[in-house]
Amino acid sequence: MVTPLISVNNISISYDKNEVVKNLSFQLSKGDKAVITGESGKGKSSILNALAGFVPISNGNIFFSNIELLPKYIGEIRSNIAWLPQETALHFDSVKEIIYSLFSLHKNKPDTPSKAEIHQLLNQLNISPVLLDKEIDEISGGQKQRILLAGALLLKKEVLIIDEPTSDLDEKNKKLITDFILTQKELTVIAVSHDAYWIENSSKNIAL
Repeated sequence: MVTPLISVNNISISYDKNEVVKNLSFQLSKGDKAVITGESGKGKSSILNALAGFVPISNGNIFFSNIELLPKYIGEIRSNIAWLPQETALHFDSVKEIIYSLFSLHKNKPDTPSKAEIHQLLNQLNISPVLLDKEIDEISGGQKQRILLAGALLLKKEVLIIDEPTSDLDEKNKKLITDFILTQKELTVIAVSHDAYWIENSSKNIAL
């Protein structure tokens, strides 16, 4: 029997004794494209934060390839995860810093992409490489979202955890980004999305 890449077993998440997620279980295999759906206030983003080790669970357990998500293993688990929350504070001047800052971390330095690799991915995401030389405040919200997505993908991690990945995009770019990410065969994706096209094309819907 193949061991699941991610196993979530009866987890609950609480804030100040208010239980926002109760007894949730699901399993994902390598290459699965999962989307978490549900009404506002159901704890969708909290689940992503818990998977990335930023929010503690009050019950149950989470395993990544037989390694339990415990404080002593968080560093090891995160080394295989690219995490992109819905709101990201950008403390940079230029667009290129968004991408290159990811590879300034010691663990990511060996995987620093070449300029050609960066430009190739940007073109695939319908982003002009010219944007790299612009200031952050010169680009639109949709361009910023695609740049952040590009950075997450350039890390080449095993798992991509992403919150509302197409929320700032127009319909054309929503479809392009969805098709690109959800056809990466080796990449396991866990997303929260309200976008009908993303939900329809995901391989698993975790409905809350």
